[in-house]
Amino acid sequence: MKTIAPIIAFAAAPLAAVPAQAQSIPFVPDIYMGLEAGTGERSASRFGEPGDIVASDESNGVDYGAFVGVELPAFPLGYMAVEANVGDSTGETTALVRDGATDREVTTQARFNWSATARLGLAPLPGFAAYGIAGYGGEQIDITVTDVATGTQFERDDSMDGIIYGLGARYMVGTDVGIRAEYRHREASGAYDPEQFMIGAFVSF
Repeated sequence: MKTIAPIIAFAAAPLAAVPAQAQSIPFVPDIYMGLEAGTGERSASRFGEPGDIVASDESNGVDYGAFVGVELPAFPLGYMAVEANVGDSTGETTALVRDGATDREVTTQARFNWSATARLGLAPLPGFAAYGIAGYGGEQIDITVTDVATGTQFERDDSMDGIIYGLGARYMVGTDVGIRAEYRHREASGAYDPEQFMIGAFVSF
């Protein structure tokens, strides 16, 4: 009996080690969430007003927001994630639209924005990943149209939705904490077309 006990213990050791090994498998889904901020550029548009743009002012805004995502199992040295993002902006645009003898000033103020995107790329170094971005998103904007001659104004809001694409890189500075930098562009019917340059920090679970 004393001889059999060590044999049983030796045989059971690999089974006892399986849970610990399973926990260290690198390619398992991870939930992450974080905050980001940066600059946003937007193109002036007529927003449906008749005429041609004869002058424009496109001021860069401060963009900021929050995101939550899931990093998915990927091929060796690969990176794959899906993400949802919400944010806001101080971005403004102004376009002077001339229709015959009538000039109208069309100004916009960026408001709430959202996106759903996927990220796919490579992770050639421990903690580091470089990736492409693709998805869809939109932005709510306030529009003010002013008749230059009379000063008459009217306001409305609109949602500028479109396909998003871009590039990014992220680096894990700790086991559960990371930082990232991203460029994202959104096609909005060939006009407005926001571009964002964002820096973010996140925690994973």
